[in-house]
Amino acid sequence: MTGRIYLERGQPVTVTIPYCARRVPDITGDWLHFQWPGRRPAAGPRNVAIRRADGSTAVRPFRGLARPRTPA
Repeated sequence: MTGRIYLERGQPVTVTIPYCARRVPDITGDWLHFQWPGRRPAAGPRNVAIRRADGSTAVRPFRGLARPRTPA
C-alpha cells in the first residue's frame, strides 16, 4: 500500500504511511484472568497519510480513496 497512487476526488495522491489492519491483540493468558465485557473492541480507524500533487501532506480516512483505472 505504501507508495501506491490512489485518486482523491479525481486527483492523484500517494500513500506515504498505511493504516494498520491488525485487530486488537488478545491479552488473555494463563496468568492473566481478563475477559472482554461482551464483544471485543473492533480495530481502530483506517487512516492513512497521503501526499498530494502540490506536495502537501494530510492524514485522512482510507475510505473514499479509489484505485485509478488502468487503460484497457
